[in-house]
Amino acid sequence: MARDRRASLPLVTRRRVVHISGFEPVGLDALDRRMRSGLRKFGALWGASARCSGPAVSDDGRAATWQVDAAGPNWETHCDYTVLRWDELMEPYTGRSWPGRMVHGYGALFALVFNGTLARYFRANIRYGLFFIYPLALLLAFVVLGLLAGFGIAWAGIPAAALAAPAVAVAVFLALLRFVGNYFYLDFALADWAFAADLARDRVAGLDPVIERFTAEVFAALRDHDADEVLLSAVSLGAVMLAEAIDRIFAREPDAGVYFRRASFLTVGSSILKIGLHPAAGRLRRLIGRVGAEGDVFWVEYQAKVDPINFYKTDPVADLGNPATGRPVVRQIRIRNMMTAADYRRAQRSSLHLHRQFVMPNGKRYFYDFYQMSFGPLSLATRLKLGDRTAEIFSREGRIRPELAKRNPTSMATAE
Repeated sequence: MARDRRASLPLVTRRRVVHISGFEPVGLDALDRRMRSGLRKFGALWGASARCSGPAVSDDGRAATWQVDAAGPNWETHCDYTVLRWDELMEPYTGRSWPGRMVHGYGALFALVFNGTLARYFRANIRYGLFFIYPLALLLAFVVLGLLAGFGIAWAGIPAAALAAPAVAVAVFLALLRFVGNYFYLDFALADWAFAADLARDRVAGLDPVIERFTAEVFAALRDHDADEVLLSAVSLGAVMLAEAIDRIFAREPDAGVYFRRASFLTVGSSILKIGLHPAAGRLRRLIGRVGAEGDVFWVEYQAKVDPINFYKTDPVADLGNPATGRPVVRQIRIRNMMTAADYRRAQRSSLHLHRQFVMPNGKRYFYDFYQMSFGPLSLATRLKLGDRTAEIFSREGRIRPELAKRNPTSMATAE
């Protein structure tokens, strides 16, 4: 469809997206299924057609790119969507034996308690502090239940209770840790915490060449002069890696700011503070301060109260001890307003599901929609100006109604 030339809104007809995911190893086939399923939901919700090619994978497997075409009655947008992959950095943590994950994960958690990181989490955001301690609370509960089982055996007068009671206590504790803990994604959470602790101390094996490769991909996207918008997006721990890539570009390219004038840096559900508040993460704190001070970097961060895995109502630059710069521009979203009632009820059973919703297709029209940001016709800067009226710009049939943009936009939603 041809673009409506009468539109007063600047429309994106070609976009380049580079995205870095968080600590969640996902195979290429699963990524492709997510893309196709997400585009179907996106199209149905917004009255658009949306289709994509298969993923084109780089020789080293580090980058997978989909060609995505989306169109409404009076707009069309082509997107080169690249996911930068770092699954092999996660594998030593997720691939450990179950006892190894328990030992290394709980070791990392207790170290974070004793070095003061937990106290910093609570000062930054109470909900995140509570999220941190839930593996410790589970451990304590399992110990108590194991002890109660052992005392029960002793109280019942079982023969050889002196041997049977401790054996039963240990068996119950381990069974709870293994099977009930699995229900609460405990082994995955502990692998994530072990990785995070190593990342804060720059001890993740093979990390630097991965960041170098990411930096090259980001810079190549920035030099794509045919793109109306270059969207650099990241979720969770991916935000740490993308910030590092951006910092390296500015350190090496004298004219880096010129390339960023058509670009947006988008962080959602960010884990920058998760790493940066560690006492050993001084290098990360400094580079976040540098990125935040770059006037040519249009950095926007979205946060949500109900997601305990992000730091709600925080400033990832100033809260790491750097001078406040007004960047990133921080906005809060209501995940409840993005999902159908049934989907939201299911998502509430899992903090990981709520966290993942930042980059999943919406179930309801809302000003925040990751698929709209990636494949729709409005730039991130335009969406920010429109605020919580962004969804109103699209008619039920998916037509852009530019006349609505002339009204004074209302403010963004600020509370969950």
